[in-house]
Amino acid sequence: MFKYVINKKLAEETGIHSGDGSMNIYKGVSTYTLACHHIDDKEYMDTFLVPLYDEIYDIKPKARRWSKGSYGFRIHDKKIIGFKHDILGLPYGKKSHIEIPSAILKRTDLMKAFIKGFVDTDGGINTFLANQKKVYPRIEMCNTSIELVNQINRSLLDLGFKTSIWTVNHNKPGWRTALRLTVNGFHMLKKWKKEIGFSNPKNIEKLDKLGI
Repeated sequence: MFKYVINKKLAEETGIHSGDGSMNIYKGVSTYTLACHHIDDKEYMDTFLVPLYDEIYDIKPKARRWSKGSYGFRIHDKKIIGFKHDILGLPYGKKSHIEIPSAILKRTDLMKAFIKGFVDTDGGINTFLANQKKVYPRIEMCNTSIELVNQINRSLLDLGFKTSIWTVNHNKPGWRTALRLTVNGFHMLKKWKKEIGFSNPKNIEKLDKLGI
């Protein structure tokens, strides 16, 4: 039986929802969709996300390939979707102004789990060459919810991370302004691994390649 327990597992899942999830009511049918990249995130979906939803919500979603390079699942459980909307305050439709639920925001351990889930879906590790010589890593995330990115930034600063944050204006019809947040350098990445971590195999593999 599904229980409303706000713990680290659910906090991570809420970060995942905020990154790659969407929720709405279509013709009276409650629908939650989680869609990731069909190649980069397939292992993450099959080995971590599907079991996570089973553990938290006692539901066994079946992941499948969709058009436009997506891989994920849909659920139509009114109880779960009602909990997400009514208790956690997650919005139906567009997530342009989605915010972190207050029950998660006020606890450091839950915020770490939320950030892990969010970055595993709506962010990741990238590298570039500094002065064309040395590989330099950074964790990046970008989202159109200014409120959400600012909440994550404040939490990371409270945890002692050094961050960079700036506005991204795409200047394209239909594209909304977003905030990009980065955590830069090997020292910060090692701190992230120790204090927050990753669940997505593609990010764990990148850590291994960087020797972290």
